[in-house]
Amino acid sequence: MGRNRMDPPGSALRRRDMDTDDRRRREARLHALLRRQDGVIHLDQAREIGYSDATIRRRVATKQWVRIAYRVYLVATHEETPRATIRAAMLSVGGEAVLVGPAAAWWWGLLDDRPAPIEIAVERERQHRRRAGVLLVRRTVPDVDRTVRRGLRVTTLVPTVLDAAATLGIRRGAEVVDRALQRRVVTLEALRHAQVRRSGRRGAPVIARLLALAAGGAVSEAERLAHSGMRAAGIVGWAANVPMDVPGFGRAVVDVVFGREKVILEIDGWAYHRDVRAFLVDGPRQSALAAEGWVVVRTHWYELTENPEVFLATLRGVLASRP
Repeated sequence: MGRNRMDPPGSALRRRDMDTDDRRRREARLHALLRRQDGVIHLDQAREIGYSDATIRRRVATKQWVRIAYRVYLVATHEETPRATIRAAMLSVGGEAVLVGPAAAWWWGLLDDRPAPIEIAVERERQHRRRAGVLLVRRTVPDVDRTVRRGLRVTTLVPTVLDAAATLGIRRGAEVVDRALQRRVVTLEALRHAQVRRSGRRGAPVIARLLALAAGGAVSEAERLAHSGMRAAGIVGWAANVPMDVPGFGRAVVDVVFGREKVILEIDGWAYHRDVRAFLVDGPRQSALAAEGWVVVRTHWYELTENPEVFLATLRGVLASRP
């Protein structure tokens, strides 16, 4: 077949050039979108960019695109990271969905490992099919409690911390609350105020206890656990809450003192409290104590609740090494 007689000279070449330019523009838009979305794309987004259903099917058939959620694909040149998995889940739900709970805490950087399942809040009246690895929570998230972070709708920090802690329980929930307070991204007052609005919701007793621990209860509970653990283990020769003069730094009340062995035990609650209880932590003060022949041993609420045997073994080893 030759050129159409009605076509002016060079028109076929121009059409080919235009087609090439269109392809380049589509690919550029695709790559820009994939950079923003960790390598995942929704079917509707691909169509909007200009890819036909036939092209999409061909890319899936040749495994250039891999389906990882309902109507969502991961481009094979990208790794399926935890962020990509969460983005895919959110894209598959669509609408006004909001990332909530531990997954939202992970998205904010308050958890080290991406939790499963991924909790997503959806409007009650909307119908959604079940999705693997996704827990759909039917509730409306008020506008004041939602924001956009790295391109995803997610709960703001205060409700994120409370939702995650309620789901994770005392031990792992404490990690979220403690980390958020330590980084000063939330305040204890803001958490308390928000909890009043949540009264009666799932996890309220867990949140109440965590806020009590955050207010200083973790320190007193850690001290109680340390004292009872030492007594049960037969460790003697210590006194609690002893005033002590540190040369060059004045007087401090030390948590536990082993006078004969010259060992000081400092008991922390959460990392959030370290600024308040830092008298013996910093280098100069600890060096002053070492110059006087003292050894400082530290423990904390997490160790005493999860691994008290590690604390006791460390303490025994230090005491046994002293003259």
